[in-house]
Amino acid sequence: MPFILNEDKALKTLLSGITVSDDKNPSRPVGVWFGQPDIEIQAQAYPYITIDLIDVSEATDRAMRGTVRSDWWSHLPEGQVPLRDGEIVQWDYPIPYNLDYQITTWARHPRHDRAILTALYGSIITPKYRTLYVPEDNTDRSMFLLGMAKRDQTEQARRVFSNVLTVRIHSEMLLEEVVRAQQVLRIKVNAHDTDT
Repeated sequence: MPFILNEDKALKTLLSGITVSDDKNPSRPVGVWFGQPDIEIQAQAYPYITIDLIDVSEATDRAMRGTVRSDWWSHLPEGQVPLRDGEIVQWDYPIPYNLDYQITTWARHPRHDRAILTALYGSIITPKYRTLYVPEDNTDRSMFLLGMAKRDQTEQARRVFSNVLTVRIHSEMLLEEVVRAQQVLRIKVNAHDTDT
């Protein structure tokens, strides 16, 4: 999986597994969805959490230039194939990015709302020193809570308890991925080819 999709998957995995309790169900699962895609809207039932990617920006404060040399195969960038034993692998320093996500919680019951917040603040999303494990490249990415806002509302004469948390995940893109993404050879406009 490429850049951004790895972080999407890891964040959804991290947020999955929260349960809340009430008189009817002592272990009600909290669903986790991406934004408002049509297919997932049909399956949403309160309480649930939505994830939206709201910003991608180059992290110039973490940027380094040059090359990395390593014979430590477990820390090769994703997509790099290790050479034979004992050989040194060299690649350019990756370009650092900040991925900002909005995590929104939705509940009809105030007790569910508080239980979700307790789970998030208690162990899943902490203000400092939290990491997000990305299995595709076997790394722990730094993750920070940037802010939280209460957004309770009324929908069809019923209360909806909602919280919006903004988190930042440190990520990186290999220089080869940037170069590959910029190589546009042909553009098709209205079924007519135009060389670039």
